[in-house]
Amino acid sequence: MSGALRRWEDIYDDLLRYQAELSCDLEQVFFRSSRAWADAKTILDFGAGNAYYSNLLARQYPDKNFICLERNIELAEIARRGITSNRIEVVTGSFDDLDSDRSFDFVFTRHALSYLSDAERYKFASWVSKNTSDHGAILIIDADDDAFFTSPRLPLLEGGNKKFQDDLKAEGGNRCLREVLPQYWLCNGFSHEFTRTLVVHSAISDRKYLMSMFMRSVAEIDHGSPLPNAVRDEIDSWAVDHSSYLQYGMFGTLFSKEGK
Repeated sequence: MSGALRRWEDIYDDLLRYQAELSCDLEQVFFRSSRAWADAKTILDFGAGNAYYSNLLARQYPDKNFICLERNIELAEIARRGITSNRIEVVTGSFDDLDSDRSFDFVFTRHALSYLSDAERYKFASWVSKNTSDHGAILIIDADDDAFFTSPRLPLLEGGNKKFQDDLKAEGGNRCLREVLPQYWLCNGFSHEFTRTLVVHSAISDRKYLMSMFMRSVAEIDHGSPLPNAVRDEIDSWAVDHSSYLQYGMFGTLFSKEGK
């Protein structure tokens, strides 16, 4: 191994920043397709991490206020230090820690519901139903692992991702949310508006460097810090190979109270 030992929260801060830079502009199709988003003034970012994504949204949508909810204390502190607008508030805790009189026009959550157990997701759906306005909505963005592809193959990186998925499943989480999400929202007064797939790939302009840095952060989460030399070399070799390619998929699904 080589390099300095890094704290988990610093690695995750980098991971979330690279992830947001890779796909935030592409994900705007999910938001623009929602009538509720166009009118929304008060937004809840559930599982906000370092709140970097909400900072990007706040710059693009000056008419909206963001509550960034993050239960990890260290990430919430990083989020507070990185706030770029007085329209962003960071709250430490989970949804049932928020004041009962809080109400939101729109809720979005990215790569967070997969960490909740089945019972927690039902509880969250009920809470969102009670704490959103009459025409509110929730947008869920998460991984679509069936769209993952890399050339040449990256066995060490892929092996780490597989271990992460197995560990998540053992703890009650679920990486395969796309098909099961309706059961939580349809029984809580929401209707399904759309589900769309988005593929982010290294051939998009300016994405390859960001993707290699994102892969490095993911590998540090999966393999530890400092990063083992073999894993680092695998990623570096991919990054300098002009013919290399990598893509990953995500989906966005919107449930709305419109017409309730």
